[in-house]
Amino acid sequence: MLNRSLYLLFSLFWLNGCGLFTFSGVSLPGDIQTVSIQEFYTETSDGPTDLPKKLTEALEVKILRLTSLTKQDKDGDIQYEGVIKSFSYHTTFSTKSEDKDNPKEIQRLTITVEVSCVNTFDETSSFHKKQFSASSDILSTENQDEKENQLIKEIFLKLVDDICNKSIGNNW
Repeated sequence: MLNRSLYLLFSLFWLNGCGLFTFSGVSLPGDIQTVSIQEFYTETSDGPTDLPKKLTEALEVKILRLTSLTKQDKDGDIQYEGVIKSFSYHTTFSTKSEDKDNPKEIQRLTITVEVSCVNTFDETSSFHKKQFSASSDILSTENQDEKENQLIKEIFLKLVDDICNKSIGNNW
């Protein structure tokens, strides 16, 4: 039993060293070692002023946590840049309530970003000005100012997942 466990452990280390397996969740070709993420900027006057910084940080944290890439200020093996195109609330209605004749009014926050990604080792993983959009809802009876930070966090999680899936997702 001990021999099998040791064999399995050494096999996993060997696979990790070959770039075929990684403990962090994403296996990238061995040539790809660095990532650079330019701070997002915004083209909308709506939303908090620190929105671009928070989105940049969320993308950076996700990539560094899931890969063995190291951060580089510019000219990384994988390069990201992007712009927040829209930040808007829209009223919608939910039919998922006990009183079907009286639907609940929902405030839906939608954030749309446009991202470019250059993979210097795999052009097929690169994309230019790809739009990503995500939303999160609150009841209209809830305080929008109090809930906005939570909505933004939820939306950023979705956006970052979508961006990562598009750019390095074929390596997950």
